[in-house]
Amino acid sequence: MTEDGELPLDARLIGGRYRLAGRLGSGPAGTVWRARDEQGGRLVAVKEPLLPGDPATDEESRRVAHRLHHEARAATRVRHPSAVTVYDVVTEDGVPWIVMELVAGESLREVLRRGPLPPTEAARIGLAVLGALRAAHSVGIVHRDVKPANVLLESGTGRVVLTDFGIGDGHADESPAGFVAPERAAGPGAGPASDLWSLGALLRAAVGDADPGRLGPLGPLLDRLHAGEPAARPDAEEVAAVLHDHLGPAPAPEPVPIPRAPSPDPASAPDPPSDSTPGPTPAPAPAGGAAPAPAPAPWRAPLSALGLLLAKKTESD
Repeated sequence: MTEDGELPLDARLIGGRYRLAGRLGSGPAGTVWRARDEQGGRLVAVKEPLLPGDPATDEESRRVAHRLHHEARAATRVRHPSAVTVYDVVTEDGVPWIVMELVAGESLREVLRRGPLPPTEAARIGLAVLGALRAAHSVGIVHRDVKPANVLLESGTGRVVLTDFGIGDGHADESPAGFVAPERAAGPGAGPASDLWSLGALLRAAVGDADPGRLGPLGPLLDRLHAGEPAARPDAEEVAAVLHDHLGPAPAPEPVPIPRAPSPDPASAPDPPSDSTPGPTPAPAPAGGAAPAPAPAPWRAPLSALGLLLAKKTESD
């Protein structure tokens, strides 16, 4: 409690369910909080969008809040391993709070501050981001804000996670320079091709000033993704094919050892038969103690029987 009896902001309960536990980061689009889902018992990330004003009194803020709520709800339909999972959207004082999967790791922006990536690693990240974008486009969502800060690399697994599906502020003038497609900079003309343009910018930032000879097929791909006209850019399928070719074939899986059956106890193993030719296992003796009938001799093919007969005749001569 604070001196005036109020709970600190990072202990606030959102939607009667999500208890804020600390600030993860802030930017032009809002603040992301770490929170605990008090019903599900898991940690989540909760985004508090930054609106132009108070939705209770400002029409523009109400319009933006409505759009963000609608797009966040739509984002719950995006299903891909590299797309952040949106769990819930709750409204507090007219502001839609977006509840998402909490990814433990660092952003690509933080990684690139330490230096560029090898082209193969950049292609791996690009292929994962492209898969998430294709999943979003398939349900009618355009990301509009593909940039290194919105790409997370999960600690321990290296999983690539693209965040903020259609729930950024949508203002091109507030996005980092170099990541906004020309049609977006000139107006609200965002479409799937705009996301691919931004993906090309992300890949170029990832490899830095790499020697064009080291980029291989990535070099021409990046040039084509930055075409001024959306129709001149390669589509998602072609981009995926080039990235796959750059990565090469997937490594063969490691062989899985097959558990060996436990060795039988020698004391309990039956005596081996006197004949070297394996035969059927004798039936157990009946209860009366009578000896079991001898097992029938194994059938042999005629030529085999003739060979055995000749061999025994030779021994007797």
